[in-house]
Amino acid sequence: KELETARRELKRFRKELDSLTGQMNDMAEDMWESRNKVSTYAKKLVDVEQHLADTQEMNVNLSIQLEKSLSSQKLSSATTTQIVKMIQADLGKVVLENEHLRASINELENRQVKCEGKLSEMMVSAQEYAHLLEEAQDTIHSLSETR
Repeated sequence: KELETARRELKRFRKELDSLTGQMNDMAEDMWESRNKVSTYAKKLVDVEQHLADTQEMNVNLSIQLEKSLSSQKLSSATTTQIVKMIQADLGKVVLENEHLRASINELENRQVKCEGKLSEMMVSAQEYAHLLEEAQDTIHSLSETR
């Protein structure tokens, strides 16, 4: 009887041991799967960190380019503003010079009209003098002939 009891206990012990072995095998398999998942997640995390580092580097480069562009645009804007002011000043000078030229042209036109008037008067006077001269010559001729 004791042997039978010992056999039953041994059989039960073996069943428990087999059950524990199965549980340990399941736990080992779970641990292996967990390690694989952790390894996969670690690789993904490294990829994400690398992507983040690349993105940060791109952001820094873009910030630098933006700063350069802004500086260039400010310089361009200042230069353009200065050029526009110079052009406006030059245009003002051109307008003023144009007004002076128009005034000079008007004055020359007025002088020309006066000169043309005086020339007409001189031509009339010259014709009158020529007529008087002819009359004087005719008178001198007629006086000479009568002598």
